[in-house]
Amino acid sequence: MTRSVSRTYLVTGLALFAMYFGAGNLIFPVMIGAESAGARPAVLAGFLLTGVALPILGMLAVATERPGESGGIASRIGAVPGLVFTLVIFLSTGMLYAIPRVITISYEMSVRPFLAGPAATGPLPLALYAAVFVAIAIALTMNPRRLIDHVGGWLTPALLALLVILITAAAWRLSATGGAPGGEYATHPLPAGLLQGYFTMDALASFVFGVVIIAQLRDRGFTGRRRLLPAMAIVGAITGIGLAAVYVGLALLGNRVADAGVDNGAQALAFAAETLFGRPGVALFGAIAILACLTTAVGLFGAAGQYFARLIPGARYRVVLAVHAVVAFALANLGLDAILAVVAPINQLIYPVAICIIAVALIEAALAIVRPRQLRWTYRFAAWVAAGVALPEALATTGIVAFAPLREVLAGVPGGAFQMAWVLPALAAALIGAVLDARIIAREPVMSA
Repeated sequence: MTRSVSRTYLVTGLALFAMYFGAGNLIFPVMIGAESAGARPAVLAGFLLTGVALPILGMLAVATERPGESGGIASRIGAVPGLVFTLVIFLSTGMLYAIPRVITISYEMSVRPFLAGPAATGPLPLALYAAVFVAIAIALTMNPRRLIDHVGGWLTPALLALLVILITAAAWRLSATGGAPGGEYATHPLPAGLLQGYFTMDALASFVFGVVIIAQLRDRGFTGRRRLLPAMAIVGAITGIGLAAVYVGLALLGNRVADAGVDNGAQALAFAAETLFGRPGVALFGAIAILACLTTAVGLFGAAGQYFARLIPGARYRVVLAVHAVVAFALANLGLDAILAVVAPINQLIYPVAICIIAVALIEAALAIVRPRQLRWTYRFAAWVAAGVALPEALATTGIVAFAPLREVLAGVPGGAFQMAWVLPALAAALIGAVLDARIIAREPVMSA
């Protein structure tokens, strides 16, 4: 392995780490550490499986894209369903929700604590901050060939350095707390951790960030599945190790401030930073929040720009970026509550579909080692049934009174109490699809991968 190739792996892996590591990923592990007490190892194990391993497996699945598959692996559930699925992901994780959200969250964590009087609640500081944030993100995204170098080569090392300072100082100067785990952490620690990682819904981001990472790897000469998949595996391993290490460190930090009376992870981090470093610690925490959110925004802007420029005939990358920038800026200043009421149920609907696509894609890739084959109906049956069962789950999360009885109905279905009623039906549908695919393959033994 040459030095150039090694650097490509490292920088790309660090960039992907930073894209995944947004504000929510900064907060969730801290609360796990604060609330799980002695059950922390089991809870963390579950969280790492669904919050780290699943998204990384999603990146591997995205890398199985076939030549001519313009809609990516999502097109395997059908041209129209695949297009709708992909559009929804790119819009909800892009300009309509995720990007405005990282703008407002980073503002609340970094700038708001230093404001006093009318400025603390007025609209002008947020507008100015959002304008600067979006301008920096767009500047870093303007050249898609340099995007990974900007994020992985500069921003991620800075973010990691600040995280290491905070976590190391907490481990050195703050004492671990005792106490008993609360809630589900006490009775079902591993399943509770699995659910916490599941609800990050980071596997959805694999379909988005995959666009940027695959383009980067192909630009560096990793073309064709035989070269792309191993390269993605190495990049994913770097990302996964980084995420796991930081999550464990943040959970340990959370345990050390469990007795501070904080209500959420952001307060816990702010308390730890100020306790350790005084007022400069608040600035340290703010810098971590800004970098975490900025790197995620850069990845989302870049992926959306490349996807829509490819999807819409005649659309130019920079024009798409400009549209996303304007919309994201406007929504960040107008408020996200109404959009969240729509986006949350939609994500609840499409996340099971994403997991089905990822699982079948990986199984198909594994089978291709022995004999190339395409699991056409396995994809479709699994995804379609998952969507059908997830629909009432999504409707139940809207808060609309008419859909409230659905929650009681779903509670009687295996996994329904955890919003996972779709798992067993989707598995059964996948098996039926696999039987049908096996019969087709038996009649046509030689198929291209």
